[in-house]
Amino acid sequence: MLQSIQRATALGCYLSHHSHGHPFSSSPPIATRTQLLTSIRTLPSAEAAVDLFHTMLTLTPFPHLQDFNLLLGFLAKCHRHATVVSLVKTLHSLRPAAPSVCTLNILINCLCRLRRTPLALAVLGLMLRAALQPTLVTLNTIVNGLCVEGSVDRALRFAEKIEALGFRCNARTYGALVNGLCKVGDAFGALECLRRMVEGNLEPNVVVYNAVLDGLCKNGLVCEALRVFREMGDVEPNVVTYNCLIGGLCGGIGGWREALGLFNEMVAVKGVAPDVQTFSILVDGFCKEGLVSRGESVVGFMLRTGVKPNVVTYNSLIGGYCLRHRMEEAMRVFGLMVPEGCSASIVTYNSLIHGWCRVKKVDKAMSLLAEMVGEGLEPDVFTWSSLIGGFCLVRKPQAARELFFTMKDYGQVPSLQTCAIMLDGLFKCWLDSEAVLLFRALEKSGLDLDIVIYNIVLDGMCKAGKLDDARKLISSMMDKGVKIDAYSYNIMIRGLCREGLIDDAEKLLRKMEENGCPPNNCSYNVFVQGLLHKYDISRCRKYLQIMKDKGFPVDATTVELLVRSLSANEGENAVQELLQS
Repeated sequence: MLQSIQRATALGCYLSHHSHGHPFSSSPPIATRTQLLTSIRTLPSAEAAVDLFHTMLTLTPFPHLQDFNLLLGFLAKCHRHATVVSLVKTLHSLRPAAPSVCTLNILINCLCRLRRTPLALAVLGLMLRAALQPTLVTLNTIVNGLCVEGSVDRALRFAEKIEALGFRCNARTYGALVNGLCKVGDAFGALECLRRMVEGNLEPNVVVYNAVLDGLCKNGLVCEALRVFREMGDVEPNVVTYNCLIGGLCGGIGGWREALGLFNEMVAVKGVAPDVQTFSILVDGFCKEGLVSRGESVVGFMLRTGVKPNVVTYNSLIGGYCLRHRMEEAMRVFGLMVPEGCSASIVTYNSLIHGWCRVKKVDKAMSLLAEMVGEGLEPDVFTWSSLIGGFCLVRKPQAARELFFTMKDYGQVPSLQTCAIMLDGLFKCWLDSEAVLLFRALEKSGLDLDIVIYNIVLDGMCKAGKLDDARKLISSMMDKGVKIDAYSYNIMIRGLCREGLIDDAEKLLRKMEENGCPPNNCSYNVFVQGLLHKYDISRCRKYLQIMKDKGFPVDATTVELLVRSLSANEGENAVQELLQS
């Protein structure tokens, strides 16, 4: 297409088209330009526009280029961008005249909409070589196209070139850049663009502010977002503004109080009506804080004020009850959904299935699975992982294993989390050999196993008394470059202490520091517990002092062992003396 246009420009000639074809039967006869323009302006559909375009190609004299532009603009508004690109190619192959700025603007817009910004840039190059002056609209279209494609760095550089060409970036330019920067998570970059707008007296509108606030909140910069919000000046916040901020506040621990205050300001002071998203955010915030009753009160308020809860609202409330193990109440809310005209989603079923599995009611979870499939919803990895974990919890590892291998029949591949759940379940059901076989199979599968998987296997081996296997696994982990964490070392220390190998455990405790992984509170407590089991009071006293010097507290299990070990033989004073030494 570009070669055709470039060839036409190089020739710099006009070629009249004088074919005498007949209009399509679906199009009315066109006798004058007035009739033609009337036909274009009263087009009923994109299909009619395409028909008219082909009819126009047969007319004598050949229609004006601006008439074609009018029609192409109509098709672009109908979102028929690929059609426009094709028709421009056809037009210039039949009438190789120098294209107009308007035609190329339409073409650039359509290419950007099709995410073909490199081609749009090539067309811009053609315009400049043909001494055609692009407009700021053209340039803004390309900035927006680059941002939509995620090429925000290129968009920023292009914006600098715009100004080098003598154009002044306007609110649309910065608006596109703000949106692009927020989408790639560069909230500070978006904030800088906003500041440039304000300094340049470009008056950012509420849409630009909302994009910046949303970007800041999604990056956890809620305090900065609130500061920007208070600096909006004459720009009136809308429901989207408040939704961004309330959502950001609800994302932090205890932030629901401030979120509720902002909600009251929104309604009582600013007179902005909350929408279903506002209420859903509040419900979710309350439920995640464990305040499920407050969440249900919000839903009740919604119903009383005529705002219909959607699937997100119900999912938040159901999820809240499931987290608190209040499954009967979760099912009651689930039962309200269909009568209220709201269909359950995969998230709804997953929350309930996971909830029932956590309270060891796997039969109810399986009933929901059957219902879910009957509703035409396909179980995902989370569904299967929940059920596998549930069967392991009720000591039915074979049923869990069957589900693990059935997943593939439903088009789902076990995730690392699923594998971790399955391995942990097998070890906890004392099926160590089967767990190790599965682990070896996972190693051979080429999966990039994480430290969580290795720690589960390490813990299983240590609890089974297979310390040699555990040592070999640690060595293998090091060879593979797996970064061994404090949890891994603590598992080994506990395993060695359990087998009475206190000296080996002490060596490993010292080695942690050498390997760049300093012992933590748990490391010392586990080792001290091992010493107490061997009644090694001398070393126990030494390590309790080390803990005190490092500021590590003695945990409840260690204190209980101290009391049990010393009280019977040396009295309570000995315990107090040891703890205070």
